[in-house]
Amino acid sequence: MPSNVGAYAAGPTPIQTASGRTRRSSAFFSTHNNGQYIELDDLGVATSPIGEEARYASAPKAKSKKLYIPNTLWTRLFAITGIIETLGTVGIESWIFISISNHFDDEGENSGTSRLRSFLGLYIFALLYELLLAYDALRRKNTFQLMGLCVCNLGLLIYGVIQTKEIKDTLTNLSGTIANGDTLWSQYRIALILVPVVLAVGTICMSIVTWKLRAEFSWTIYKSISADLQMSWRYTTYQVYIALLKFDFFFIFGTELQVILAVQHVVNREFILQAAMIPVAIVSLILAARFCRLEKKKSLICMMILMAVMIASFVYTLLRMFQGEDSGLLNSYHVSLTLFASLAMLLLGITLVNSVVCICNFGKGLKEHIDNSRKPKATADPENSWTEDTKSRFVLN
Repeated sequence: MPSNVGAYAAGPTPIQTASGRTRRSSAFFSTHNNGQYIELDDLGVATSPIGEEARYASAPKAKSKKLYIPNTLWTRLFAITGIIETLGTVGIESWIFISISNHFDDEGENSGTSRLRSFLGLYIFALLYELLLAYDALRRKNTFQLMGLCVCNLGLLIYGVIQTKEIKDTLTNLSGTIANGDTLWSQYRIALILVPVVLAVGTICMSIVTWKLRAEFSWTIYKSISADLQMSWRYTTYQVYIALLKFDFFFIFGTELQVILAVQHVVNREFILQAAMIPVAIVSLILAARFCRLEKKKSLICMMILMAVMIASFVYTLLRMFQGEDSGLLNSYHVSLTLFASLAMLLLGITLVNSVVCICNFGKGLKEHIDNSRKPKATADPENSWTEDTKSRFVLN
């Protein structure tokens, strides 16, 4: 008895699609002992089960970048902590800034009022910049940047204590007498004390949440880098480097701003040089991050030279403040300028060392991992998962 296995019907067979339309396919019915089946040699093109229109509609579309929103418990807690802390401290500092400015408006601009406004304005900028860095760290899942924010928050707490004493002394000098200074100080004392208290609570909460996020982000990095310990170490070095550049900017900006306010003369050559340092620092730090990601060795070395020039500039500024002929202009910012310049030099020095380590890691496969992590991952599309070489058989019982 002749077997009908492998027998094919003549001519293309019409197939009814999900939309109800009947269309002819290049597929042919075959007969098997267990029933009929269809061999589909080009399913992706000729036999889409939902019709020709849906095949074009299911093509992958370019995804637009969406605003990052924390989507886990610990990322939300960190974001909420940062927002509440910033709203509280910036609100207090802004009220003090406006109140003191209105009180001394009649006296005009002098070294005392400039000093007060620089303290308060720089502090407000630091708090807002820290909130921006917190958002960036959560979006990029940079654990080391979160740790740096905890340390920075502690530093702002210490600076808040120093600021309290500096503002009290400045108010006394501007008021003329100790009695008038104490009366004016009593209006702001509680508010200025509240700022370090809020920062202390915020630092504790941020440190606890950062510890929890460390494990969460480590798992994300593990899925991207896999179990390659050397590659994980290179990626860690890169993350630390990027985080350092962001903190470098703030302390460089704070130092240069205080020097500019101390000089106070636009025609002064020193003023022009210090003012030019701010855009140079911004551009050099941005380029340093880009050149490190693209593994441009010579270009990154040029940025390292600029960082070394900045360190030399800060050393020169401190020497002038302590023993130079212009020390009188800088003495009013003695405490805060020393603090900012010292931290800027320390961070820039660490950044230079980290730059050397990053250069040693060039050409070892890290660039591909960084590029892949920056690209949006396409979702799997079952309608387009077939290749030309794929053959599928559907048994028709």
